[in-house]
Amino acid sequence: MNKDQAEVLAAWIKAASSCVVFTGAGMSTESGLPDFRSQTGMWQGQDPTRLASTEVRR
Repeated sequence: MNKDQAEVLAAWIKAASSCVVFTGAGMSTESGLPDFRSQTGMWQGQDPTRLASTEVRR
């Protein structure tokens, strides 16, 4: 995505009354982003329920 395309996308999102984004582990790793749950993932050694849960308290 180039800068012009990103700006158009940003304008669409700002103008929208709601926005839905579909994503998942397969999409991120195929894009070169590190995963969370594998042996070398970003959450290695962490409790995922403390990082990504609707019950998390600060």
